Amino acid sequence: MLKFNKNSRKVIIDFFIIIAIWISAVFIWDILTSFNPKIEGEIPKHISVAEINKLNLVLAGLFLGSIFGILNVFIKNKQERLRKKSYGRIIFFYSIIHIILTIVTIFLVGIASQLILKGEISRETLQEIRMFVKSSDFFRIVTFTYLVSATIILFQIINQKFGPGVLLDLLLGKYRQPKEVKMVFLFMDLKSSTTYAEKLGHVKYSQLIQDCFSDLTLAVNEFDANIYQYIGDEVVLIWPYNDGIKNAKCIKIFFRFKEYLQKRSDHYMNSYGFLPQFKAGVNGGTLMAAEVGVIKRSIAYHGDVINTASRIQGLCNSFNEEFLASKLIVTDLAFYNSFNYSFIDNIELKGKKEKVDIYAIKQ
Repeated sequence: MLKFNKNSRKVIIDFFIIIAIWISAVFIWDILTSFNPKIEGEIPKHISVAEINKLNLVLAGLFLGSIFGILNVFIKNKQERLRKKSYGRIIFFYSIIHIILTIVTIFLVGIASQLILKGEISRETLQEIRMFVKSSDFFRIVTFTYLVSATIILFQIINQKFGPGVLLDLLLGKYRQPKEVKMVFLFMDLKSSTTYAEKLGHVKYSQLIQDCFSDLTLAVNEFDANIYQYIGDEVVLIWPYNDGIKNAKCIKIFFRFKEYLQKRSDHYMNSYGFLPQFKAGVNGGTLMAAEVGVIKRSIAYHGDVINTASRIQGLCNSFNEEFLASKLIVTDLAFYNSFNYSFIDNIELKGKKEKVDIYAIKQ
C-alpha cells in the first residue's frame, strides 16, 4: 500500500488544482471566442459537432493541466537552483518551454480526439494539426494559455511571498478589523552571529544566512509552519495554536532543522569553516491579529505572547541552552512527551510584571 507524507499529498493536491484551473480556463476561452474547430471527414452520427468541441476542450484542459502541473512540480523541486537565476532568464526560458508544451498539447489533443472518435489516426489529421499550428488561431491560443500560466505562477509567487494562506486572508479582508487568535510563536536565531559576521564579512555571511534558511524551508514544509518574519539572522515561525502543539510540531521542527544542517555539514565546513548552530524559544497564547500597512500590507500580531517568545529565546545564552520554552507550551505538550523537559527557573522577563517559568527542551 502506497504511503504519502504531507509534502507528497500537498504536491498531489496542487497538481489536481492546476488541472481543474486549466479545464476551467479552456471553457472560458471557448465562451470568449466561440471557437469551433473545423471537423474534417466522417464522424459518428450519434455525436454532434458541439459534443466533439466539448471533448476537445476537456482533453485540452486535461493535457494542459497535466503537462503544466508536472512543470510546476519540477519548478518547485528546483527552487533552490532557480533562486540564483535572474528573473529575466527564467521568464525567457519559461516562455520557450511554454510554446513547446502548447504545441505538444495541440498534437496530443488532436490525436486523442481522433482515436476516441474514429479509433485511428490518419495522415490528413496530422496535416490538419500542422496547418493549425501555423494559423492565427494557434497564436491566439498560445497568448491566452501563456496569460493563464503566468497568472498561476504569479499567484504562487505572491502566495510564497506572504506565506501560505495569508494572501487569501488579505483578499478576503479577514483581518481588516483586529481579531483575537491563539497562536504558537517559535523564534530561532543563529548562535554567535556577531562573531561569524566579523569572521566571514558581510557578503559571505549573507550567503550563509541564505543557505541556512533554505535548509529551514524543508523543515517548514514538513511541519506545516508559516514563516512570519525574517529579521536579519533570526526567523519567526508561527502556527495556529492547536496545529503547532499537535504532535509537538513546534518542537520537532527545530531538531529536524538541525538534522538538515548536519546533513549538509560538508558544504558548510567547506564554504564557511563551521557548522551553523541555532538557538530557539517558543511560547503561545491569545493575541490580536490585524491587517496593517498602506503601501505594503501584511498581517501583524500584537500582544504579550510574541514578546515573551522573543525574550525566552534571548535567554538561551544565559543558561547555555539551545532551546527554551514557556510552561504553557510544555504543559500542553505533555500528551506528546517525546522530548526531555527540564525546569530552568522562574524568570522575570524584561517588560513583564509576572515571572515566567522557563523549561529547557532536549531530544
